[in-house]
This record gives sequence, C-alpha cells and structure tokens, in this order.
Amino acid sequence: MDKSKIDPSNIDPKFERTSETTWIISLEEDPETGDVILPFPPELLEAQGWKEGDELTWGFDELTGTASLTKKPL
Repeated sequence: MDKSKIDPSNIDPKFERTSETTWIISLEEDPETGDVILPFPPELLEAQGWKEGDELTWGFDELTGTASLTKKPL
C-alpha cells in the first residue's frame, strides 16, 4: 500500500459531535493530490481504540441509510 502524500498539518478538519456516538464530519480534499480525506476527531479515535495506521472497514446499510466504520481484524 502506498504511503499517503498528505501532510496532516495542511488539513483543517471540520467536525461536530451530535450525540455520544454520532459525528458529522466534512470531507476535505488534498490540494496537491486531489485525494479525499475523512479527518477523525481525536476523541473519536480514542473512544474507538483506533490509531494511525489501523485499517478500517466501511459498511453501508441501505435499509437505514447509515454508514459504519470498524477496525479490520488482524
């Protein structure tokens, strides 16, 4: 897997906590690469036990219209 060329210091994350388990996070675009970035609030990372380098699995429930992310098992 390629190492990201994104410099985290260039990211201005915009997120809002709407409940204990729900966040609204605005996607960012890296101006150099055009990559889309989903910045995670530090509180969310800590609460989930996630850290930089963890692989996440994306899920979407079409019935409820909800998306989920879970840490990929080792």
